[in-house]
Amino acid sequence: MRLFSIPPPTLLAGFLAVLIGYASSAAIIWQAAIVAGATTAQISGWMTALGLAMGVSTLTLTLWYRVPVLTAWSTPGAALLVTGLQGLTLNEAIGVLLSPTR
Repeated sequence: MRLFSIPPPTLLAGFLAVLIGYASSAAIIWQAAIVAGATTAQISGWMTALGLAMGVSTLTLTLWYRVPVLTAWSTPGAALLVTGLQGLTLNEAIGVLLSPTR
């Protein structure tokens, strides 16, 4: 007995939504990391961590609420990082990203 029955067109539509959403913002995220002074290896790790976090959170929320939920980063927010992180060290940039907003 199958636990989930997902038709192939639905699965393909979900995959394309994730692929386009991830790829459209990846260049902006990459540029923000370069501005922050990250190395290529650090940026690759950052992109991998972001991709895995988005995948795990999407899967968790979808299974929990039993509706399709897609988590992603904010493209306008990423664009602001490109200009806002200039002049900061990588450690300072990470601190800015992790600090709560008030």
